Amino acid sequence: MSLNLLKLFEKACFIRAFEYEIARQCDAGEVPGLAHLSTGTEIADAALADALNPTIDRVTGSHRSHGLALAMGADPIKVAKEILGRVGGLSDGMAGTQHLIAPESGFLTSNGIVGAQVPLAAGAALTAKTMKTGGVGVAVFGDGAANQGAVLEAMNLAVALALPMVFVLYNNGVAQTTSAAFAGGSGSFIQRAASFGLNAFVADGCDIRLCCDALERATASARAFKPAFIEVGVGRDDGHYYGEQQTSTDAENGGGAIRAIRAQLLADGVDALACEQAKNGAENLAHTAIAVALAAPKVGRVELDRWISITGAGV
Repeated sequence: MSLNLLKLFEKACFIRAFEYEIARQCDAGEVPGLAHLSTGTEIADAALADALNPTIDRVTGSHRSHGLALAMGADPIKVAKEILGRVGGLSDGMAGTQHLIAPESGFLTSNGIVGAQVPLAAGAALTAKTMKTGGVGVAVFGDGAANQGAVLEAMNLAVALALPMVFVLYNNGVAQTTSAAFAGGSGSFIQRAASFGLNAFVADGCDIRLCCDALERATASARAFKPAFIEVGVGRDDGHYYGEQQTSTDAENGGGAIRAIRAQLLADGVDALACEQAKNGAENLAHTAIAVALAAPKVGRVELDRWISITGAGV
């Protein structure tokens, strides 16, 4: 497998910097509601997107999906506008931080209901199989969602129907404030997945090569109608939501995952200046996206009334 590690590093740095800018806007009171940042999953997000084809594959995510949407290629300005409640966002600023949609980039949706994105991805996988598109449905969820009944039912359904589906568990060890070890009756998510008949893989979210390799194998398995499960160990560099606790959302330090891929690049002989230029370019792009989004008007009564007229909500 040939990887462009520098490009993946640049994408991870962009996600980190974008989230750093969102954190600043949280502090400034510009983000409606709570923002759940993707700080700590940047490598996993970039590696997953690298394993997929956005024209035929469909991904669903959780409440913590800014980075996943960006990694899949969603327009960063539209993502920023949506998070900031600005006109022109992915849903014209009406859906907010937890409910992002960019199907044209392969990112079907994110969902604020814990675990609800998993059966949605099963539906996408069933569609791909029925329509013979060659695509896969991918559900990204956390260790807390792994204990939800709908998630377990979707695992069984995927095997029973031989769906082209990948279950991607981001395990940061804690569901909001409850440890995964306390909440799970089984000590191994891998064993649980395998018991359903899923092809099970494991990856380290700080090792870009192993992460990409495991995700490639999981995706290849799904395309052959052998649904797969992969547990990716990731960090959570901030609180459950930004501001819950002291944070380490520091674009300069970059987080453990990004430091790890930078170290891999340097070990491969990539010039330190090239790494710095990639990082600076990513940060400038993130800063520009947020600045453009902030200049857009906030969602107001006109947009709300138009949304009500289209959807019939409240009627």
